[in-house]
Amino acid sequence: MNNITSGIFFMLASSFGFALMNGFAKALSTERIPAMENVFFRSSVMVLIVLLIYVYNYSTHKPKKNYKKGGWGKLFIRVVMGGLAMLSIFYNIATIPLGTAIAFAQSVPIYAVLMGALFLKERLSIGIIIATIIGFIGILLISNPDFNGIRFVNVCIGIFSGISMAVAFVTLRSLKPYFDNLFLILAFGVGTTLLGLLGMFIPIHGVGGFVMPNTWECLLIIGMGISGTIGQHFLNKAYIIAPVGIVSPIDYSRIIFSLLIGIILGDELPHFMNIVGIGLIIFSGLLIAMPALLEDLRKLRKNGQ
Repeated sequence: MNNITSGIFFMLASSFGFALMNGFAKALSTERIPAMENVFFRSSVMVLIVLLIYVYNYSTHKPKKNYKKGGWGKLFIRVVMGGLAMLSIFYNIATIPLGTAIAFAQSVPIYAVLMGALFLKERLSIGIIIATIIGFIGILLISNPDFNGIRFVNVCIGIFSGISMAVAFVTLRSLKPYFDNLFLILAFGVGTTLLGLLGMFIPIHGVGGFVMPNTWECLLIIGMGISGTIGQHFLNKAYIIAPVGIVSPIDYSRIIFSLLIGIILGDELPHFMNIVGIGLIIFSGLLIAMPALLEDLRKLRKNGQ
């Protein structure tokens, strides 16, 4: 299996792992666990797993790469925005169909394009502008209460989840010269664990508060943490061994996996216009990723791979 095939396989495994994690979160929400508590348990289990890997790796061999000093301010922004994105996604997972909640979250490229144009002064091609418009049409279709009964608060939270995740990803890209990937995962897990812990003292029904989990809920929590860690592990592996432009579009399979898992867990079959909206978001993301995909394919052909 060459690197390209392996990268695609790893990204599919990552998407399924994250979709499974969201399925466990959905099951926990129906079992009365608030969103903040979900964030806490998901992150704390991930921290325990990653910490064990981190200690093992650094006890067996010393890191060879020298990293730049600093980057802590950017890391703080990445952790906070990523944590708020996770909370937003978990709240929507608990209150609307799973596939729709993840479609909102997967609209990240749309907002990343706008941030690049507004803050980084990046020039947008006609194709990217059209793709962004298509993506917004998809968001409007899955947001329309006449089609699927989604409340306005879910729409706002869904849009915020995409925006905050876009900020987190843009910041993450700038952190590579300062920290290794495993430390970034660990820092994110520690930060979101603290965010979830603090949030459990917020007495808002469905968001804050603490409910002592029973045995079944503990099993769901463990499953959520393990599947989320697996998803993150394969995501890193995919980006390490294969070109970003080729593997990143594969992540949209997460929406499909989430739709199927949601239906298994009792979500209603999506309305036709809901399906069209999700399809447009996926299509928009693929169009936005197309230049990077074509560039990576050109490099592969040039190198004879």
